[in-house]
Amino acid sequence: MKREKIKCTVCTHDASFYNKLSEVTLYYCANCKHFFTDQDSIKNKEDYSPEYFTERHPSWFENPDLKLFDFIYKYIERFNFKSPSILDVGCGNGNFLKYLKKRSNNFSLTGIDYSKNSPEENITFLSGDIFNADFKKEFDVIISLAVIEHIWSVRSYVLRLRQLCRKGGLIILMTPNNSSLLYGFARKIYHFGIKSPMEKLYDKHHLNHFSKNSLECLFKNCSLKVLENHISQFNINSLSIPKSSLLMSIIYNFGLHFIFFVEKFFWKKHMQTIIASKAEKNE
Repeated sequence: MKREKIKCTVCTHDASFYNKLSEVTLYYCANCKHFFTDQDSIKNKEDYSPEYFTERHPSWFENPDLKLFDFIYKYIERFNFKSPSILDVGCGNGNFLKYLKKRSNNFSLTGIDYSKNSPEENITFLSGDIFNADFKKEFDVIISLAVIEHIWSVRSYVLRLRQLCRKGGLIILMTPNNSSLLYGFARKIYHFGIKSPMEKLYDKHHLNHFSKNSLECLFKNCSLKVLENHISQFNINSLSIPKSSLLMSIIYNFGLHFIFFVEKFFWKKHMQTIIASKAEKNE
């Protein structure tokens, strides 16, 4: 049943009904410019078994975003932590941690995910839920890449990351940029009957769709100091193209490459990586 108003998951202001899609009911908050799904509208919720990644996103782990990895590595290096402890929340198959291990032997690396990872020298892999895991320590750097959009209670999630971060430490989080040309274009053409792009971007797996404004609002509301919001693009090879037919695959491929090119020109790219610090006690 459609509700006209629902509380925004970021700022708790009243958000208005936006659209009823095939899998979800979408709402929009004019206060912080946040799109999100009414969780009660999802009939069959995802349990994120290993098949979710191998069947729905087969290209994601095969084509890691090395440019983003390099950007994060260099940002961490700038802070001159002494043997920094790093926690990757929702680490997947550990691609980012393995990348850091190759770049430096000065890091203490830990990753946690629902799925189990094979043992890796100099990396501690844990299996479980970030809300229930008992780490018994704080970390210098908390990493979260393409996770928060899957979570309903985003405020609780960021507060948990803050709790695990030591004073003066960094929280680095990447999520799609709903302010990008790609998302805006998908919303526009939906009203002309071309529904597939919007249905795919706003499916039941992504519960929250952050604008640059709403992501920064969330971090500030959680008492974190935003240092930078880095706007960039996914590795296009990591996106899974629908294969319903050869013609549709060609059309999707051409469309994505064209939008990627235009996004660069207008600087409205579809990925954002926010870097925030947890203030020292006397700040």
